[in-house]
Amino acid sequence: MEHLDNHWQPQTGLQTRSAEPSTAVDRVLIIAYRKKKKESQRRFWARFGVTQSRGSRFESGAEIPAPVSILLGLYFTKTVSDADLGRAERVLHSRDAAALLNPGQ
Repeated sequence: MEHLDNHWQPQTGLQTRSAEPSTAVDRVLIIAYRKKKKESQRRFWARFGVTQSRGSRFESGAEIPAPVSILLGLYFTKTVSDADLGRAERVLHSRDAAALLNPGQ
């Protein structure tokens, strides 16, 4: 979706993206993208580590936290793919990641 991709493009000159990580335009475009892809909220938001319930609140106007907003931006600019997000999730749930996150145990 061109408009969504362009929304997260780096700005040039003195223009910058709003400090608010979640604007009404973001939500509208996210919803439009999800529906265009015919994805449920559960499936769409899961790739970003967000539950369906929380994703629904984001789509209804709740502020999207910076880490999720950053992942959305990377996803829509095609910097990270579904495969990248899947690999990251698998690493986080692996025994090796548990050892890295809890050294000495």
